[in-house]
Amino acid sequence: MLTMILVSEMVMSVTAAPSECTAADSWRALAFGSAQEAKAERPPFSFGYGATHSSSLLDAWAFTRSDETKEGAARRSDMTWTDPATGLECRCEVTRYLDFPAVEWVLYLKNAGDADTPILDGIQALDSGFRLPREGAARVHYANGSECRIDDFAPMVKSLGPNEHDPQGAWIGEGNPVRLESKSGRSSCGTLPFFNVDMGDHGVIGALGWTGDWAASFWRTDEEVRLRAGMRRTHLKLMPGEEIRSPRILLLFWEGSRLRGHNLLRQFILVHHSPQVNGKRAEAPITYSTWGGNFADKHIAHGAWWHEQGLPLDYLWVDAGWFGADEAKEGANVFNSAWWRYVGDWHANPGYFPGGLKPVGDALHEMGLGFLLWLESERVFRDTPWTREHPEWLLGPLGDNYLFNLGIPEARQMLTDFLSDLIDEGHIGCYRQDFNMDPRPYWEAADAPDRIGMAEIRHITGLYAMWDELLERHPGLLIDNCSSGGRRIDLETISRSMPLWRSDVQCWPNFGATAMQGQTHGLGLWVPLSTGCCDREDTYVFRSALGPGMVVTMYEFEKNTANHFAIPWLKERLDELRAVRAYFLGDFYPLLSFSLADDAWSAWQFDRPDLGEGIVLALRRPESPFSAMTPKLEGLDPDASYEIRNADTEGVQHLTGRELASAGLRIEIADQPGSKLLFYKKAP
Repeated sequence: MLTMILVSEMVMSVTAAPSECTAADSWRALAFGSAQEAKAERPPFSFGYGATHSSSLLDAWAFTRSDETKEGAARRSDMTWTDPATGLECRCEVTRYLDFPAVEWVLYLKNAGDADTPILDGIQALDSGFRLPREGAARVHYANGSECRIDDFAPMVKSLGPNEHDPQGAWIGEGNPVRLESKSGRSSCGTLPFFNVDMGDHGVIGALGWTGDWAASFWRTDEEVRLRAGMRRTHLKLMPGEEIRSPRILLLFWEGSRLRGHNLLRQFILVHHSPQVNGKRAEAPITYSTWGGNFADKHIAHGAWWHEQGLPLDYLWVDAGWFGADEAKEGANVFNSAWWRYVGDWHANPGYFPGGLKPVGDALHEMGLGFLLWLESERVFRDTPWTREHPEWLLGPLGDNYLFNLGIPEARQMLTDFLSDLIDEGHIGCYRQDFNMDPRPYWEAADAPDRIGMAEIRHITGLYAMWDELLERHPGLLIDNCSSGGRRIDLETISRSMPLWRSDVQCWPNFGATAMQGQTHGLGLWVPLSTGCCDREDTYVFRSALGPGMVVTMYEFEKNTANHFAIPWLKERLDELRAVRAYFLGDFYPLLSFSLADDAWSAWQFDRPDLGEGIVLALRRPESPFSAMTPKLEGLDPDASYEIRNADTEGVQHLTGRELASAGLRIEIADQPGSKLLFYKKAP
């Protein structure tokens, strides 16, 4: 009954309109000029330099523009302003795209002089605006970040208002300015670093690529919606030869509906900002997650069971607890072991792995299964080996923890080599990097008063350098980016990695299907590649976690391989996942308003216009009094006839695209909770 389709490299989904490309080109011409112009009219960044703002300085500085370089549909060029007095070079690396109405850039500041620079203060990678008269309405759409809460990634909106004045004539619109920011040094803790400025029938989506602290502000003037974004704090001098970079900024222009903008963003990210494995866009995997504090022969037995049953599995996931000198015991888990005391001692626990990781990696490799291994390489617990061997490479301690300083090139190289050797030893196909600490206080303690922001800049750029080198050495490697569950999701990390564990709110025993549905809805508007989790033999729970991939957990199976989910049920569900995963790469249409109430429904549509196919998934929650709904579908050809099949029953329903968009598709669910998965495709 299920139709299997292959995941293609290119997903022909919503495409850019000529007018959207024109809007992007027009804005870019004002911000960055063109190859024929000597200088940009309105550079979209700013900083203080000494006692003067950059807007009063750049016109007098020497300016050069490089020729464009080509990389597929991307065109890159550098614009450089140089202060003749101090030698400060301000270089903006700009990328424009031929296939999307998008532009992005990174600002680099370098001291090419022979003395320390004056103070660089309040560096804003984005400081620009978009024309909109006062009477025009504007809203900022964004999302919660991940904080181990049921509302992780929930969609949020704040109004910049239409024109409102108090009796004295001052404008009093709601939320002027609107301020968004991260928490404690992790980019998607608190707020996801993506936003959509909705100006009615058009708008601009922005994204930040910075895996530390950031802040963004939005406000109105008489003629514009203004945006400013950058690191949360910068107040620093540069020494001779020093160079720093800013967060990466992406702007994508859209027209029509706001949701169209989100779908343009999803496709842009799939094409230009997704991790690569062996030169191709990585596929979100199917993984089986186990606690690492288990005996090697059991890990091998877990993989063998999946292999012998012929069940699709990309990676056997060995989580924390596999390392250090904790007591080896039956039935260890995250709560009854002291795994956290050994973070920083990345040697396989001889009680669990007497032969190291190699026997497990070799066995899984022979079965054709990938090996996913958890590490937390930036956190170092007190009295672990690196605190004694290389204290000069650590920041802290604060409490019991140190921060491994990736800003020191020698330290970063040692860690990169160490991880690379571990990957080789264990045939590691997916390196899972967790980060269960807030780095902000470590960075702040390390900064001198005239170097505020420097420790963070060095650490974050060191993180990118380490990941880039690992990926270059191991082209078949996938990086799973976890940080207490989804707290480091930004444009830079999703270009190199994938969040396979979106939120720690799904940790046993507090797992909730409603939270999983909320993550799919909220995060899916911005980030197309991530995976949910199913931890029980329950079709409603499994479908609540459907996506381009999935994490499966079986806690009793970890103790005894006889205690597994029913094989026919698991096979049917995983076949279903493989049948739908490619649709999750298409256009995303939430069919109901976002809600986390137990008496509501979740429902969404994923459409692949290039295939003329898609799915509708509806989930009736346990306390919903409503047994039916009739959503109106999006993105369909009104003149085409569509065949609609229920994944659970026989028979085909025929409706036109016009009927599905106007009258809607009636969906009945008798069970509380319950689910319906519907496939549709254009009739021949």
